[in-house]
Amino acid sequence: MPYAVGLDTVGTDNPIVVEGIPVTGEYLEISWEDYTAAINCLVSGQHVCVVNGVFVLDYQLPPPGGQ
Repeated sequence: MPYAVGLDTVGTDNPIVVEGIPVTGEYLEISWEDYTAAINCLVSGQHVCVVNGVFVLDYQLPPPGGQ
């Protein structure tokens, strides 16, 4: 099964390794449909994120300064 963790990180390995470094954070197992949707979001410049145990497609980054 695929996994998502943090911001814009999806993969099929647990842990997910990016450039030789395991990604830390809250791992969430997602469906293949969510995995495919996440790849489509990332390719189109949108973001995906795991927030409080929920996988969010088209995650909106907070504005600079947190406002």
